[in-house]
Amino acid sequence: MTSVPLLDYAFLAFESDASPKHVAGLQIFELPKRAPSNFVEQLVEKIGKIEPQAPFNQKLAMPLVGMPRWVDADDFDLNYHIIHESVPKPHTLQALLERIEVLHARSLDRSVPLWELYFFEHLKPRRFAVYFKVHHAYMDGISLSHRATAALSEDHRSRSVESFWGADAEDHDQVRTGIVQDLFGTAKRAGRLAMLVPALTRLGLKHGLRLLDLGGSELPVPFSAPRTAFNTPLTHERSVAVTDLPLERIHNIAEHAAVTVNDVLLELCDRALTRHLQASGEAPDQPLVAQMPVSLRRQDCDRGNQITIALLELGSTETNPVRRLQDIHEHSRNVKQELANMRPETAEAYTFLLQSIAQLGESLGVSSVMPPLGNVVISNFIGPQKRQYLGGAPLLATYPISTIAPGLALNITIYTYCKTLHVGLVAGHQAIPDLNPIADYLHNALDELEAAMDLNLQKTRPREQSKRSKKRRKTARQ
Repeated sequence: MTSVPLLDYAFLAFESDASPKHVAGLQIFELPKRAPSNFVEQLVEKIGKIEPQAPFNQKLAMPLVGMPRWVDADDFDLNYHIIHESVPKPHTLQALLERIEVLHARSLDRSVPLWELYFFEHLKPRRFAVYFKVHHAYMDGISLSHRATAALSEDHRSRSVESFWGADAEDHDQVRTGIVQDLFGTAKRAGRLAMLVPALTRLGLKHGLRLLDLGGSELPVPFSAPRTAFNTPLTHERSVAVTDLPLERIHNIAEHAAVTVNDVLLELCDRALTRHLQASGEAPDQPLVAQMPVSLRRQDCDRGNQITIALLELGSTETNPVRRLQDIHEHSRNVKQELANMRPETAEAYTFLLQSIAQLGESLGVSSVMPPLGNVVISNFIGPQKRQYLGGAPLLATYPISTIAPGLALNITIYTYCKTLHVGLVAGHQAIPDLNPIADYLHNALDELEAAMDLNLQKTRPREQSKRSKKRRKTARQ
């Protein structure tokens, strides 16, 4: 029996049908050459024999007094958590994504361990897919992606299989101590909490000076983002889209502009989102604000949990894409420097405070009248650069399908694997019924930025996603 840390419990306490708190991933595999017709069925059978380790064999217990606890699920049935399906007809990626939209919108059952794994076969051409979702109270998206990768092999000849629930849980236990438990978990740390108050007060004064145009913090003033369609209150429905961006082209832009790959990705997302708002006549007259995970790791600090969520003004009011990229680079550098000058505890507490206010607004149903904390979450994670295999089947792509932050209706998460950036977009369906146009705008923004910089790198991006979205919009109009 294990107590649920306060931060982990927050994901449970604030969960609702319209805002489930799980993180997920979608992996696309190619069937090995000469694979038997029941190859996927055999995989499911092998993986179903792997004994789950904590926390994946634990469920939530709610005592009458005290905090909830994780307890071993004595009635654990692995067959309940592993589901084998066929991709709906016509067995295309778009048909699969429409099924993922339904699954991702559905909350996990709290009477059993909080995770599910789906195998989809008959994906054209000669492919199958794996979709897995895990409650945020168990772990964050970074930890889940590490576990999912650890379950794969670099040996294409290996026919053994592993799973994300059977890996060593030591790293997970370290992460699950959580920001709040680390700060507030014992009386010994009470002095550290007292030290945060003046630091947070100074930060508030900096925000006040910035509001008065008297200098101050480089961080955007919280809850001052423009209200857009990306801040529409959530319903229980979700929209999901995926697309691929070539790392070589983006790295080439970053190198010539003396910026980071992440800066280029922020610019592409900014341009794509602005284009989407312009198409509906809703473009704001001030920059969009992204919520972006930032590492706080320092050489003199070896704590395991050193990531905070930074607010970052984008450059959407600037029309020239190169200048907009430089603006984003400057904003990003200044924000990271501001955070680096803080103690990790201050940055983490600051993030927790802002996210708690936004979550409270969503839970009380007043987020539609509150000033938005931000407009979109944009995350960028680096995965393995060598080809990975599952039972001999090569992994072609892995798309993050993340949760949506309080007060927002859109999440864009990017995962780098084998020289390709795999982009997963998730939105509230009421806010953005079809995400495919935004996926197309990302490619258009890449073309425009290369043209503005007079870069002639051969363009090799596939057009399949654009064709699908155009066909889908044509069908909708008919």
